[in-house]
Amino acid sequence: MPNPSTFSLTSVSLFLAMLLIAAPLSARKWHVNAETGSDSNSGVAEKPFKSLQKGINSAKDGDVIQLHPQGAVIRQSGRFGDRSGITIEGNGVTLDGADPLPVDGWEKVGANLYRRQLKRTPLDRHLLIVDGVMQRMGRTQSAGSPEFPAPAELEPGEFCFENIDKQTGWLYVCGSIKNLEWSTRVNGIGMGGVCRRIVVQNLETRNFLNDGFNIHGDGRELTFENIHGYDCFDEGFSAHETSECLITGGKFYGNENGIADVNASETVYRNCEFYGNVNTDVLLIGKAHALIDCKILNSTSAAALVAGPRTKNQSFALQLQRVTITTQQKSDRGLVRMNGGTLLVENCVCENIGLNTLGADVTYQGRNLVDGAALDK
Repeated sequence: MPNPSTFSLTSVSLFLAMLLIAAPLSARKWHVNAETGSDSNSGVAEKPFKSLQKGINSAKDGDVIQLHPQGAVIRQSGRFGDRSGITIEGNGVTLDGADPLPVDGWEKVGANLYRRQLKRTPLDRHLLIVDGVMQRMGRTQSAGSPEFPAPAELEPGEFCFENIDKQTGWLYVCGSIKNLEWSTRVNGIGMGGVCRRIVVQNLETRNFLNDGFNIHGDGRELTFENIHGYDCFDEGFSAHETSECLITGGKFYGNENGIADVNASETVYRNCEFYGNVNTDVLLIGKAHALIDCKILNSTSAAALVAGPRTKNQSFALQLQRVTITTQQKSDRGLVRMNGGTLLVENCVCENIGLNTLGADVTYQGRNLVDGAALDK
């Protein structure tokens, strides 16, 4: 991936132009419609596939996968492994990690308390969606996550899960058992192995037991445009290993961490927004990262931005260019902490933010403001 400091809009345009030039003449479009399709179809517009995964498995270098109908909610996920040159055009579709729970089949065990037996979920993580609102009961995958309350202690709208054996458990719900959904899928879009020139655009992911976008392996020229990752148990977007990603026009909220890029990943975020997460809005502990024309709106007890190398011997670089970091609906100052590596801050604005860069080699360029005052260079 180009150095974040030189990864300009011009270079992005050139990159996309090269993709078009390099695309095979035999490139084709595959169509997916979860409402009307079948995976036994041919995948053309008139006979679409039913599942995104069938589209991914069928696509070759240069192909485009079109999701239909526009703006639909599809209770599916998709994974790339060792693939290249494929584009997903989401058309505003939302991949949903949860499935509706039926109203029948519940056992009433208290005045306002119900339970039903379910399979244990992947990773033993639990998300209940109540009238469209995700409920995690304060639980995360991080250390110190609270235990579930006892069933008798639940308040209306709350839930708990008790394991029965290695395969099943009891889901307890206090209150109405109508309009409930239960998360069963792990990642919205996943990548692994060696991936090259994958484009995902105009797609949302929600209610997954791990990440909305989970990027592993040795990925190069991975581009994400106009994506949302929200209300997931772990991250909205997470890059791992040696993945190199450009994310433009993303929104990441309602997760444990809005984004979390780790290992030797290199990521550039342009015109993205991060807000309303549980632990950290932006967590960057990979190799090199850049936030350009981004907004972090810190409105919960989460840290606004945490960055730096995981070990003393690890190289780390972060660039903040025209980034706004503010708090909303909280009296405490938001936390921004970088504990090592190199940091470039250029034309940024921080309001009601505690800025801690102890141990980092910091360079300030342009006009940077903290609570309305110019930041000393």
